[in-house]
Amino acid sequence: MATQPRAGEMLVGAYLKLIEECEVVAYGQHSPLEGEQMEVDVIGIQPSGDREVVTCEVATHLRGLGYGTAEENGERVARKFERAQRYVDRVFGSAETHRFQFWSPNVPPASEAALREVATEFGARADAELELVVNDGYADRIDELRAAAASTYAQRNELAFRFLQILEHVRA
Repeated sequence: MATQPRAGEMLVGAYLKLIEECEVVAYGQHSPLEGEQMEVDVIGIQPSGDREVVTCEVATHLRGLGYGTAEENGERVARKFERAQRYVDRVFGSAETHRFQFWSPNVPPASEAALREVATEFGARADAELELVVNDGYADRIDELRAAAASTYAQRNELAFRFLQILEHVRA
């Protein structure tokens, strides 16, 4: 059963579509395999050249990551990306180029350090980068999206982007 993407997921999807120029963006992908409990928050596919699949987990917690201690935050994110990697390898195959990203606007320093360890271990194990789009990096990407929204009036069929367009074009 498809569910409506959450606000943070829609922002990430809009970024993938409008800034990274992904042709296809899908939200809330669940594995159809019985017993495999997993969900990938946002997947973007760039069709040009060697097709690239961008797999994103999104945690839009405004008061910090919220899974527990820094160690628990790292462990939870590590498990999410282990399952996500198995899923995209099965669905898209190893011939595709895969990028993995973790997006979160407010990650405390201790949790960010734990996530950096997770990203390093993931890169060594998966032979793919796990990019952390957190704190200032998250803000920078949302600023890019806001600038794009301010520069156009055209509908782009991305609800989060349309909200940003409205906010950027409001006249005082």
